[in-house]
Amino acid sequence: MPTPLRTAPRVVFVCTHNSARSHLAAALWKRHSTILTASAGTDPARRVHPRAVQAARKHGLSLASARIAHIDETLRPDDLVVAVCDNAHEQLGPQAADRLHWSVPDPTRTGTDDAFADALSDLADRVDRLAPAVRPPGGSDG
Repeated sequence: MPTPLRTAPRVVFVCTHNSARSHLAAALWKRHSTILTASAGTDPARRVHPRAVQAARKHGLSLASARIAHIDETLRPDDLVVAVCDNAHEQLGPQAADRLHWSVPDPTRTGTDDAFADALSDLADRVDRLAPAVRPPGGSDG
């Protein structure tokens, strides 16, 4: 087991529109960790993208409870923030000074099933590597 890199009561995945990548990452996180998770956007869309829901379903994940949220309404001081896109990383500024940055291409730009599958695969690989390195405060698994 790798040495924990971070302790956090919750992991918040952030992308610009909070319509695909951040929700997919949060759903993957729930599969790999007992640490709570949330997702948010810096400029939220009106809905979760239907192809994100479809891609999640194909991989045994559910976005049924996924709701669009703005980072200002979501972020708590002790959260570990993972910006899953370049724009969100830049827009967060000092709001989440201690964060991770994953540059995952936006599948909504092309809107193809392959783009969503690629984004999900990229996120799955990253979540697989991060989850064992994050522990809740106090050092237990929850």
